[in-house]
Amino acid sequence: MQSEIIETILNYIEDNIIENINVELIAEKSGYSAFHFSRIFSETVGISLIAYITWRKLQFALCDIYKGGKILDTAVKYGFETHGGFTKAFKKYFGSPPSVYILHVSNNSLSTVNIKTLQTKFRKGTLLMTPHIIEFTPFSVVGYPSRHTRENMKNTSDAPTFWNTINLDYGTILTKLYDAFPKSKHCEISMCYDVDEGTGEFTYMLGRGIDNPDDLKNIQPDMKRVDITGGLYAVFSTPPSECSYIKAAQDTWNEIFHNWLPQSEFEYDETRHDFEYHDQRDHGWYFGGKYQIDICVPIRQCEEAKRKWQTEE
Repeated sequence: MQSEIIETILNYIEDNIIENINVELIAEKSGYSAFHFSRIFSETVGISLIAYITWRKLQFALCDIYKGGKILDTAVKYGFETHGGFTKAFKKYFGSPPSVYILHVSNNSLSTVNIKTLQTKFRKGTLLMTPHIIEFTPFSVVGYPSRHTRENMKNTSDAPTFWNTINLDYGTILTKLYDAFPKSKHCEISMCYDVDEGTGEFTYMLGRGIDNPDDLKNIQPDMKRVDITGGLYAVFSTPPSECSYIKAAQDTWNEIFHNWLPQSEFEYDETRHDFEYHDQRDHGWYFGGKYQIDICVPIRQCEEAKRKWQTEE
């Protein structure tokens, strides 16, 4: 009986998602007191009723943004009074700012919900990906940046094919970079940064990782240098794939932002750069000719995890 009531409430929330849904109103429809129904919902679903409503509103908002809605207009539509309030809530539930999420996740189709799927979603300890948590030593990336919009390039995993659409000779560029910086180890970096939430514009750069200071003397006028300041990173290796790593990279980006970040004790650190790291593995020289790259995400411990750790201490 309780499960049937909860399913009814889930449907009610779906049908009234843009309204001001509160616990008292939902409790009245359930036939329980606000306190009693909140307890039942939390124990059954794995998340508090208020938290679920906020999470679902954010999911609906994301879907609208992917369809072209402006972030501020969409935030107001779903009951967030300010851009800052929407961003704060988004970071709490998804582990990253909305601009970063939208740039890296290829799509966000709105899935249906029921008790079973929600229990799986909010059950901790079910993460399918286990990254290496690494303290990076600072290094530089030197390459060729260009400015684009999300309409032209949805996320970083589109980058290898995107270069062909703007008639850039990918091979020539990499040869030029390796000839200019012979003392640094084999390492190519692709990265997106300087996102403009209002216009959807961002900078994409294909570059060469520089870890030998002598090579920095060889930077040419048409090249751009971006410093990776180091710090804590979660490093995800894509599954070894035949022919191309593009689909594997896209799936890995989606999994990071859909599941790993929201369920981990970390959040995305937007003060630093994320990037894709390409070494000999992306040429198919290992794993029997299969291709692989690393996706490096800057992270910091979220405030809730910090408070828990301090309490235990």
